[in-house]
Amino acid sequence: MEHKPKPEITLQAARRLFDIIIRELEIDDNLSDRTIMLADNMALLEQLKQQHIKDIKSRGAVELFKNGTQEMYRQNKSVDAVLKIIESQRKLQAELKLTPASDRKVSGVVNPEGEGGDSGDDFTKY
Repeated sequence: MEHKPKPEITLQAARRLFDIIIRELEIDDNLSDRTIMLADNMALLEQLKQQHIKDIKSRGAVELFKNGTQEMYRQNKSVDAVLKIIESQRKLQAELKLTPASDRKVSGVVNPEGEGGDSGDDFTKY
């Protein structure tokens, strides 16, 4: 079955992220309504992140702020928003088990002694 992102997801980068997540979830046989909803949320976050990055590119990381006769530089609020979005995406990836720590290739068990592994050292024999 072909899964499509929500219609609100219009940026190509966000749609591409949605497709990647769906493919990975299909590989792990972990595709359900709940995981599709989380994939949509990650794609929406990616779209917001791209919009904030575009704002940072156009206005810079700091902006000139004028308050009456006072002039000062302040941090562009998009910088903090991008950092918060990245953290939210990381949490969703962990929930979907798509982080490197939850990678199915890494989570294999080390061969115990006598099953094709080396004989080990004194610590493994203990």
